Amino acid sequence: MASRWQAFDWLRLGSVGNASQVDFRPLSDRASTLVGRAQLANFLALTAFRPSDALPFPGADAVACELSREAVYWALLALREASTTVSGSGAPADAPPSDSNALATLWSETEHELLDRAAGGSEHTDRVRTDLVGNSFVEFAELSADLQAATAARLYAFADRLIEPLAAPQRALERAWVRRFQLLMVALVALIALGFAAKSLKDRHDLGSDLAASASWQASSQYNECSCQSPEQSCDACPNFFFHTLEENHPSVVFDLHRVQALSAVVVENRRDCCSERALPLVVQVSSDQKHWKTVATRKGEFDTWRTDFPTEQARWVKLYVARRDFLHLARVRLLP
Repeated sequence: MASRWQAFDWLRLGSVGNASQVDFRPLSDRASTLVGRAQLANFLALTAFRPSDALPFPGADAVACELSREAVYWALLALREASTTVSGSGAPADAPPSDSNALATLWSETEHELLDRAAGGSEHTDRVRTDLVGNSFVEFAELSADLQAATAARLYAFADRLIEPLAAPQRALERAWVRRFQLLMVALVALIALGFAAKSLKDRHDLGSDLAASASWQASSQYNECSCQSPEQSCDACPNFFFHTLEENHPSVVFDLHRVQALSAVVVENRRDCCSERALPLVVQVSSDQKHWKTVATRKGEFDTWRTDFPTEQARWVKLYVARRDFLHLARVRLLP
Protein backbone atom coordinates (compact mmCIF):
# COMPACT_ATOMS: atom_id res chain seq x y z
CA MET A 1 0.00 0.00 0.00
CA ALA A 2 2.83 2.39 0.86
CA SER A 3 4.48 1.88 -2.51
CA ARG A 4 1.17 2.62 -4.21
CA TRP A 5 0.87 5.99 -2.45
CA GLN A 6 4.51 6.76 -3.23
CA ALA A 7 3.82 6.16 -6.90
CA PHE A 8 0.77 8.41 -6.68
CA ASP A 9 2.85 11.16 -5.04
CA TRP A 10 5.45 10.75 -7.78
CA LEU A 11 2.80 11.33 -10.44
CA ARG A 12 1.48 14.35 -8.50
CA LEU A 13 5.02 15.74 -8.32
CA GLY A 14 4.94 15.55 -4.54
CA SER A 15 8.73 15.41 -4.55
CA VAL A 16 10.83 16.52 -7.46
CA GLY A 17 14.56 16.03 -7.81
CA ASN A 18 16.47 17.69 -4.99
CA ALA A 19 13.76 19.38 -2.96
CA SER A 20 16.32 21.31 -0.92
CA GLN A 21 17.34 23.37 -3.95
CA VAL A 22 13.89 24.76 -4.85
CA ASP A 23 10.77 25.49 -2.84
CA PHE A 24 8.02 23.59 -4.62
CA ARG A 25 5.09 24.93 -2.64
CA PRO A 26 2.53 25.79 -5.29
CA LEU A 27 1.41 29.37 -5.65
CA SER A 28 -2.23 30.19 -5.23
CA ASP A 29 -4.24 30.87 -8.36
CA ARG A 30 -4.22 34.56 -7.53
CA ALA A 31 -0.45 34.65 -7.02
CA SER A 32 0.11 32.72 -10.25
CA THR A 33 -2.02 35.26 -12.12
CA LEU A 34 -0.02 38.13 -10.67
CA VAL A 35 3.29 36.49 -11.58
CA GLY A 36 2.01 36.02 -15.11
CA ARG A 37 1.18 39.71 -15.35
CA ALA A 38 4.65 40.61 -14.07
CA GLN A 39 6.34 38.29 -16.57
CA LEU A 40 4.31 39.69 -19.47
CA ALA A 41 4.98 43.31 -18.54
CA ASN A 42 8.72 42.73 -18.20
CA PHE A 43 8.84 40.74 -21.44
CA LEU A 44 7.23 43.69 -23.23
CA ALA A 45 9.75 45.99 -21.55
CA LEU A 46 12.61 43.92 -22.94
CA THR A 47 10.98 43.94 -26.36
CA ALA A 48 10.73 47.73 -26.20
CA PHE A 49 14.29 48.62 -25.25
CA ARG A 50 15.94 45.72 -27.08
CA PRO A 51 13.72 45.22 -30.13
CA SER A 52 14.59 42.61 -32.74
CA ASP A 53 13.57 45.10 -35.46
CA ALA A 54 13.82 48.88 -35.52
CA LEU A 55 10.78 50.59 -33.97
CA PRO A 56 8.90 53.21 -35.99
CA PHE A 57 8.86 55.81 -33.18
CA PRO A 58 11.39 57.09 -30.60
CA GLY A 59 10.97 56.86 -26.82
CA ALA A 60 10.91 53.07 -26.50
CA ASP A 61 13.29 53.13 -23.52
CA ALA A 62 10.93 55.34 -21.54
CA VAL A 63 8.05 52.99 -22.32
CA ALA A 64 10.25 50.08 -21.23
CA CYS A 65 10.87 51.81 -17.90
CA GLU A 66 7.16 52.11 -17.23
CA LEU A 67 6.53 48.49 -18.27
CA SER A 68 9.21 47.25 -15.88
CA ARG A 69 7.70 49.47 -13.19
CA GLU A 70 4.38 47.74 -13.80
CA ALA A 71 6.13 44.36 -13.68
CA VAL A 72 7.63 45.24 -10.29
CA TYR A 73 4.19 46.23 -8.98
CA TRP A 74 2.66 42.88 -9.98
CA ALA A 75 5.67 40.96 -8.63
CA LEU A 76 5.53 42.70 -5.24
CA LEU A 77 1.81 42.08 -5.06
CA ALA A 78 2.41 38.40 -5.90
CA LEU A 79 5.02 38.19 -3.15
CA ARG A 80 2.55 39.62 -0.68
CA GLU A 81 -0.13 37.19 -1.86
CA ALA A 82 2.29 34.26 -1.53
CA SER A 83 3.39 35.29 1.95
CA THR A 84 -0.25 35.66 3.03
CA THR A 85 -1.05 32.15 1.75
CA VAL A 86 1.98 30.62 3.49
CA SER A 87 1.11 32.38 6.75
CA GLY A 88 -2.11 30.37 6.83
CA SER A 89 -4.71 33.12 6.68
CA GLY A 90 -6.20 31.47 3.59
CA ALA A 91 -7.69 34.73 2.33
CA PRO A 92 -6.13 36.52 -0.64
CA ALA A 93 -4.24 39.69 0.17
CA ASP A 94 -6.09 42.88 -0.62
CA ALA A 95 -4.44 44.92 -3.35
CA PRO A 96 -3.26 48.35 -2.27
CA PRO A 97 -5.16 51.27 -3.76
CA SER A 98 -4.18 51.91 -7.36
CA ASP A 99 -2.82 55.40 -6.87
CA SER A 100 0.68 56.91 -6.84
CA ASN A 101 1.33 55.50 -3.36
CA ALA A 102 0.45 51.88 -4.26
CA LEU A 103 3.96 50.85 -5.29
CA ALA A 104 5.46 52.62 -2.27
CA THR A 105 3.09 50.71 0.01
CA LEU A 106 4.06 47.38 -1.49
CA TRP A 107 7.75 48.29 -1.37
CA SER A 108 7.56 49.10 2.35
CA GLU A 109 5.85 45.76 3.07
CA THR A 110 8.46 43.66 1.20
CA GLU A 111 11.44 42.12 2.97
CA HIS A 112 14.56 44.24 2.49
CA GLU A 113 16.65 41.17 1.70
CA LEU A 114 14.47 40.38 -1.32
CA LEU A 115 14.72 43.96 -2.57
CA ASP A 116 18.50 44.13 -2.01
CA ARG A 117 19.01 40.84 -3.88
CA ALA A 118 16.88 41.98 -6.80
CA ALA A 119 18.70 45.32 -6.93
CA GLY A 120 22.07 43.58 -7.13
CA GLY A 121 23.16 44.69 -3.66
CA SER A 122 21.93 46.92 -0.87
CA GLU A 123 23.94 49.86 -2.24
CA HIS A 124 21.71 49.91 -5.34
CA THR A 125 18.34 49.48 -3.62
CA ASP A 126 17.71 53.17 -2.91
CA ARG A 127 18.51 54.10 -6.52
CA VAL A 128 16.00 51.56 -7.81
CA ARG A 129 13.40 52.71 -5.29
CA THR A 130 13.81 56.28 -6.44
CA ASP A 131 13.37 55.18 -10.08
CA LEU A 132 10.25 53.19 -9.29
CA VAL A 133 8.48 55.15 -6.57
CA GLY A 134 9.54 58.66 -7.49
CA ASN A 135 8.87 58.45 -11.24
CA SER A 136 6.12 57.58 -13.68
CA PHE A 137 5.91 57.36 -17.46
CA VAL A 138 5.82 61.18 -17.54
CA GLU A 139 9.14 61.57 -15.75
CA PHE A 140 10.70 58.68 -17.67
CA ALA A 141 9.83 60.36 -20.96
CA GLU A 142 11.59 63.58 -19.89
CA LEU A 143 14.90 61.86 -19.17
CA SER A 144 17.75 62.15 -21.63
CA ALA A 145 18.19 59.30 -24.10
CA ASP A 146 21.21 57.93 -22.23
CA LEU A 147 19.42 58.03 -18.87
CA GLN A 148 16.34 56.40 -20.37
CA ALA A 149 18.45 53.52 -21.71
CA ALA A 150 20.34 53.06 -18.42
CA THR A 151 17.16 53.22 -16.35
CA ALA A 152 15.33 50.80 -18.64
CA ALA A 153 18.15 48.24 -18.31
CA ARG A 154 18.34 48.73 -14.54
CA LEU A 155 14.60 48.38 -13.94
CA TYR A 156 14.28 45.41 -16.27
CA ALA A 157 17.07 43.58 -14.42
CA PHE A 158 15.51 44.42 -11.05
CA ALA A 159 12.08 43.17 -12.13
CA ASP A 160 13.57 40.04 -13.67
CA ARG A 161 15.44 39.11 -10.47
CA LEU A 162 12.33 39.89 -8.41
CA ILE A 163 10.16 37.62 -10.56
CA GLU A 164 12.66 34.77 -10.76
CA PRO A 165 12.05 33.23 -7.29
CA LEU A 166 8.32 33.25 -7.97
CA ALA A 167 8.56 31.77 -11.46
CA ALA A 168 11.35 29.25 -10.80
CA PRO A 169 9.26 26.68 -8.91
CA GLN A 170 6.65 26.60 -11.65
CA ARG A 171 9.29 26.15 -14.33
CA ALA A 172 10.92 23.40 -12.27
CA LEU A 173 7.58 21.66 -11.91
CA GLU A 174 6.99 21.95 -15.64
CA ARG A 175 10.42 20.47 -16.34
CA ALA A 176 9.67 17.68 -13.88
CA TRP A 177 6.37 17.00 -15.62
CA VAL A 178 8.19 16.81 -18.94
CA ARG A 179 10.78 14.41 -17.51
CA ARG A 180 8.14 12.23 -15.97
CA PHE A 181 6.03 12.29 -19.10
CA GLN A 182 9.10 11.22 -21.06
CA LEU A 183 9.76 8.40 -18.59
CA LEU A 184 6.13 7.29 -18.81
CA MET A 185 6.33 7.37 -22.61
CA VAL A 186 9.54 5.32 -22.53
CA ALA A 187 7.83 2.83 -20.22
CA LEU A 188 4.78 2.74 -22.49
CA VAL A 189 6.92 2.17 -25.58
CA ALA A 190 8.81 -0.56 -23.71
CA LEU A 191 5.53 -2.23 -22.75
CA ILE A 192 4.28 -2.04 -26.33
CA ALA A 193 7.57 -3.47 -27.57
CA LEU A 194 7.33 -6.27 -25.00
CA GLY A 195 3.77 -6.90 -26.14
CA PHE A 196 4.85 -7.21 -29.77
CA ALA A 197 7.77 -9.41 -28.73
CA ALA A 198 5.46 -11.62 -26.68
CA LYS A 199 3.02 -11.86 -29.58
CA SER A 200 5.85 -12.70 -31.96
CA LEU A 201 7.12 -15.40 -29.60
CA LYS A 202 3.59 -16.74 -29.20
CA ASP A 203 3.08 -16.81 -32.98
CA ARG A 204 6.37 -18.65 -33.38
CA HIS A 205 5.35 -21.06 -30.65
CA ASP A 206 1.99 -21.59 -32.33
CA LEU A 207 3.69 -22.30 -35.65
CA GLY A 208 5.95 -24.83 -33.96
CA SER A 209 3.06 -26.58 -32.22
CA ASP A 210 0.54 -26.41 -35.08
CA LEU A 211 -1.08 -29.85 -35.35
CA ALA A 212 -2.46 -29.04 -38.80
CA ALA A 213 1.06 -29.04 -40.26
CA SER A 214 1.12 -32.85 -40.12
CA ALA A 215 -2.62 -33.44 -40.45
CA SER A 216 -4.31 -34.47 -43.66
CA TRP A 217 -7.41 -32.65 -44.79
CA GLN A 218 -10.37 -33.35 -47.04
CA ALA A 219 -12.84 -30.80 -48.45
CA SER A 220 -16.49 -31.79 -48.90
CA SER A 221 -16.22 -31.04 -52.63
CA GLN A 222 -13.76 -29.62 -55.11
CA TYR A 223 -14.34 -26.57 -57.29
CA ASN A 224 -12.49 -26.73 -60.59
CA GLU A 225 -10.58 -23.45 -60.07
CA CYS A 226 -7.65 -24.87 -58.08
CA SER A 227 -6.66 -26.68 -54.89
CA CYS A 228 -3.53 -27.54 -52.95
CA GLN A 229 -2.67 -31.14 -52.20
CA SER A 230 -3.28 -32.36 -48.64
CA PRO A 231 -1.59 -31.83 -46.21
CA GLU A 232 -0.27 -28.61 -47.85
CA GLN A 233 -2.01 -25.33 -47.07
CA SER A 234 0.11 -23.25 -49.43
CA CYS A 235 0.85 -23.73 -53.08
CA ASP A 236 1.65 -21.58 -56.13
CA ALA A 237 -1.54 -22.62 -57.91
CA CYS A 238 -3.76 -21.21 -55.16
CA PRO A 239 -2.17 -18.16 -53.46
CA ASN A 240 -5.43 -16.97 -51.83
CA PHE A 241 -6.86 -20.26 -50.47
CA PHE A 242 -5.76 -23.88 -50.16
CA PHE A 243 -9.15 -25.47 -51.01
CA HIS A 244 -12.38 -24.34 -52.67
CA THR A 245 -15.66 -26.26 -52.42
CA LEU A 246 -18.62 -26.21 -54.74
CA GLU A 247 -21.70 -24.27 -53.74
CA GLU A 248 -23.52 -26.73 -51.50
CA ASN A 249 -25.30 -27.15 -48.20
CA HIS A 250 -22.88 -27.06 -45.28
CA PRO A 251 -19.62 -27.03 -47.25
CA SER A 252 -16.77 -28.23 -45.05
CA VAL A 253 -13.15 -29.21 -44.61
CA VAL A 254 -12.15 -31.97 -42.20
CA PHE A 255 -8.69 -32.42 -40.68
CA ASP A 256 -7.43 -35.81 -39.57
CA LEU A 257 -4.77 -35.60 -36.85
CA HIS A 258 -4.13 -39.38 -37.27
CA ARG A 259 -4.47 -39.95 -33.53
CA VAL A 260 -6.42 -38.49 -30.63
CA GLN A 261 -4.66 -35.36 -29.38
CA ALA A 262 -5.33 -32.41 -27.08
CA LEU A 263 -6.81 -29.42 -28.87
CA SER A 264 -7.57 -26.02 -27.28
CA ALA A 265 -7.49 -23.41 -30.06
CA VAL A 266 -8.13 -22.98 -33.75
CA VAL A 267 -6.81 -20.12 -35.90
CA VAL A 268 -8.49 -19.53 -39.25
CA GLU A 269 -7.28 -17.21 -41.99
CA ASN A 270 -10.05 -16.34 -44.46
CA ARG A 271 -9.69 -16.19 -48.22
CA ARG A 272 -7.26 -13.35 -48.94
CA ASP A 273 -8.57 -11.71 -52.12
CA CYS A 274 -12.36 -11.59 -51.75
CA CYS A 275 -15.60 -13.21 -50.66
CA SER A 276 -14.83 -13.41 -46.94
CA GLU A 277 -18.57 -13.36 -46.15
CA ARG A 278 -18.95 -16.85 -47.64
CA ALA A 279 -17.27 -18.36 -44.57
CA LEU A 280 -20.14 -17.31 -42.29
CA PRO A 281 -21.40 -18.61 -40.02
CA LEU A 282 -18.32 -20.79 -39.58
CA VAL A 283 -18.69 -23.69 -37.16
CA VAL A 284 -15.80 -25.63 -35.60
CA GLN A 285 -16.48 -29.19 -34.42
CA VAL A 286 -14.29 -31.94 -32.99
CA SER A 287 -14.64 -35.70 -32.86
CA SER A 288 -12.69 -38.71 -31.67
CA ASP A 289 -14.61 -41.27 -33.76
CA GLN A 290 -15.89 -39.23 -36.77
CA LYS A 291 -19.45 -40.15 -35.73
CA HIS A 292 -20.14 -37.96 -32.75
CA TRP A 293 -19.24 -34.28 -33.26
CA LYS A 294 -19.04 -31.57 -30.63
CA THR A 295 -19.28 -27.88 -31.55
CA VAL A 296 -16.53 -25.90 -29.80
CA ALA A 297 -16.80 -22.53 -31.58
CA THR A 298 -18.93 -20.53 -34.03
CA ARG A 299 -18.02 -17.35 -35.89
CA LYS A 300 -20.87 -15.13 -37.13
CA GLY A 301 -19.06 -11.87 -37.91
CA GLU A 302 -16.77 -11.26 -40.90
CA PHE A 303 -13.06 -11.75 -40.29
CA ASP A 304 -9.66 -11.85 -41.93
CA THR A 305 -8.05 -13.94 -39.21
CA TRP A 306 -10.03 -15.52 -36.41
CA ARG A 307 -8.60 -17.24 -33.33
CA THR A 308 -10.91 -19.12 -31.04
CA ASP A 309 -9.80 -20.66 -27.73
CA PHE A 310 -11.89 -23.23 -25.88
CA PRO A 311 -11.51 -25.78 -23.04
CA THR A 312 -9.10 -28.50 -24.08
CA GLU A 313 -10.74 -31.30 -26.05
CA GLN A 314 -9.37 -34.74 -26.91
CA ALA A 315 -9.99 -35.20 -30.62
CA ARG A 316 -8.65 -36.78 -33.79
CA TRP A 317 -10.86 -35.05 -36.35
CA VAL A 318 -11.60 -31.34 -36.64
CA LYS A 319 -14.33 -30.08 -38.95
CA LEU A 320 -14.93 -26.52 -40.14
CA TYR A 321 -18.17 -25.94 -42.03
CA VAL A 322 -20.54 -23.18 -43.10
CA ALA A 323 -23.99 -23.58 -41.56
CA ARG A 324 -25.88 -22.72 -44.77
CA ARG A 325 -25.67 -23.19 -48.53
CA ASP A 326 -22.60 -21.52 -50.05
CA PHE A 327 -18.98 -22.02 -51.11
CA LEU A 328 -16.18 -22.47 -48.58
CA HIS A 329 -12.57 -21.48 -49.14
CA LEU A 330 -9.96 -20.69 -46.52
CA ALA A 331 -6.33 -19.54 -46.75
CA ARG A 332 -5.01 -21.34 -43.68
CA VAL A 333 -6.10 -23.29 -40.62
CA ARG A 334 -3.98 -23.84 -37.51
CA LEU A 335 -4.89 -26.40 -34.86
CA LEU A 336 -3.23 -25.69 -31.52
CA PRO A 337 -2.93 -27.98 -28.50
